[in-house]
Amino acid sequence: MGIFDVAFLVSAVTIAAPILLAATGELVSEKAGVINVGLEGVMLTGAFTAYWTMLGTGNMFVSFLGGLAGALLFGVLMAVLAIEAKVDQIVSGIAIGLLGYGITTFLNSDAIKDPKTLAPMERHGIPGLEHLPVVGQALFNQDVFIYVTAVVVVLVALAMTRTTWGVNLKAVGETPIAADAAGVSVRGLRWAATVFSAGCAGLAGAYLSIGDVGVFRESMTGGRGYLALAAVLFSRWRPGGVGLAVTIFAVTDATQLRLQALGEIPREVWIAAALIVLVVLALRARGRAGIRLTRGDAFIGVVLIALVVTAIAAPKTTLPVPLWLAMPYVLALVALATAGNTRNQAPAALSIPYLRSET
Repeated sequence: MGIFDVAFLVSAVTIAAPILLAATGELVSEKAGVINVGLEGVMLTGAFTAYWTMLGTGNMFVSFLGGLAGALLFGVLMAVLAIEAKVDQIVSGIAIGLLGYGITTFLNSDAIKDPKTLAPMERHGIPGLEHLPVVGQALFNQDVFIYVTAVVVVLVALAMTRTTWGVNLKAVGETPIAADAAGVSVRGLRWAATVFSAGCAGLAGAYLSIGDVGVFRESMTGGRGYLALAAVLFSRWRPGGVGLAVTIFAVTDATQLRLQALGEIPREVWIAAALIVLVVLALRARGRAGIRLTRGDAFIGVVLIALVVTAIAAPKTTLPVPLWLAMPYVLALVALATAGNTRNQAPAALSIPYLRSET
């Protein structure tokens, strides 16, 4: 398989899991009408409190609960600001993000006097599945967090599309006035969704520090909270789209890790990039009446042609390490820049506070 071997798939799955969990929580929150742009700070808080708890207890399960508790405090704060105090959600989200970064940086230098590197979570193979060709080791020989994340994501997707709770959640995010008139608790659902989102981000951060890396470092989430936010926008607020967007980000991140070691870019990377762009272009065109192209389609089309030409020519190209590190975030920016026609598919009441007394 060349660069795209089994170890590459294992790396991509490990990178994708925390982003996917955080993005799924954020999807629930945004469906209810609350956007938390401070997700990065919440993940950082979960990462730090989990690591801190691990140093004190030495118990992995209790430490995940510690990461969850730290993130939930920020979720409650976000809910109080956005739902009760009716503070602008973008402003309150930025404040949450800065607060998470500031507190974890301060406590990391003052509260942890003797940092230790911890062993990552053990992997457990699923009998009968772990020996499947290619996907066996990548999907069915992982740690507990990745299995739990897969279950949570599937359950949330089913709940959002096939239960009364999902219908009510969508109603609260689209037309809170009508939902309130029908007897649905707009305030209660928004509170639950906001806290749930923070909990998912906190567990994702906890996995980064004690489950994967084994240590806490300043800003160690490395923008994964922002990638989760970008995935929700790119997905057009659909659970399946979130999975696809996170997969693209994770594969890109895993690719840049491999390419840092290889030096020259092999032809198969250009081919894979062209296929990803082609999928994105096809998804944008799906369900659209006629063949009218938008400016975003034209931009993606130019990128696709350039990638195809590069794949055919296969030039001996090397890029500096900082550019490799920026690849997932550049891709996220491109996704956001070309998602202009999806913003009208956002929940109609997203980021708009619900004022019952004015209805």
